[in-house]
Amino acid sequence: MSATVAIVLAAPLLGAAGALPEAGACAGAGTALTTLGEALDGRQWTEADGLLRTLSASHGTCGRVVLGRARLRAARGEAAEAESLFAEAAGLASDDPQVHARFAEFWLSRGQPARADYHSALALSLAPDCSHALVVKARLLAGRGRVGEAREALEQAVRADPSNPEAHYQLGVWSFRVKQRAEAARCFEKAAALRPADARALDYLALSLEALGEAEAAESAYRRALAVNDGPFIDSLLDHNYGRFLLKQNRLQESRKHLDRAVELLPGSRTVHYERGKLNLAARDYAAARVDAERALRLRDPDGLVLDVQVYYLLATVYARLGETELARKYAELSRKTPIPERD
Repeated sequence: MSATVAIVLAAPLLGAAGALPEAGACAGAGTALTTLGEALDGRQWTEADGLLRTLSASHGTCGRVVLGRARLRAARGEAAEAESLFAEAAGLASDDPQVHARFAEFWLSRGQPARADYHSALALSLAPDCSHALVVKARLLAGRGRVGEAREALEQAVRADPSNPEAHYQLGVWSFRVKQRAEAARCFEKAAALRPADARALDYLALSLEALGEAEAAESAYRRALAVNDGPFIDSLLDHNYGRFLLKQNRLQESRKHLDRAVELLPGSRTVHYERGKLNLAARDYAAARVDAERALRLRDPDGLVLDVQVYYLLATVYARLGETELARKYAELSRKTPIPERD
């Protein structure tokens, strides 16, 4: 995908098992903390920064305020400062499951699964239905190949907090990967309803509907995604996915606009060059198709979205159109002899 990718800093500040602290260092800050959570959820960093300046002045030792500062630093890529602030928040509010859940999300985003596991487990020991901690747990389980347990954790996260868009999004990703397209579409629709600016969820929704044969609904979802793809949840594969969709419908001119942009955005991606090569072949621009196909051949594709055999077949066809007989024969032979790996 696209959608290929999870955004852990975008989940709401509040949720099930995440009631705002109303006493001690956080007394009187409830409304402001709710507004802060909404700003962080929407990736409205300027607004969040202003709120945090005010809250830090009035409630500087409130764990949720320090947590907000940590999330903002993490969003800005200031990992060391964020880590320090997450640790400070955990020290100030050691019994707050949301603080530990957010710390777990941070460690997961930093490629530290052991630390993420520790803090998610701590959050769940304090509140077994902490939705955000359950999402982290599910992602960790999936990474260990325990996909059934991952599914159960995601379903529990959705039940615990139906307003958590990340829980719906991650359940959708899980369902999409195991080819449960109808279930995936329902999850992504819910995620997009809760987070309308999430181009990733809408792109996945379009892909799911497309796989279900619902072309008109898929195109509507693609267009909805494009309308918000300059917002806080950008999807770098959206132009590729929509361009590929248009190519399948033989809408070549419309497809070119999006596939050209996809190549600009992801020049090192095999799949975007492969799709544009197919487009140029369909448009009978064989020289351009050759350039894209040869570029696709040189690029690695660790995700297996475009197999070597697919590139070989494209090259064989392009070379044949160009009259390059020996090259056409070479790649036709490779396309016949290259085994197709089994997919999960």
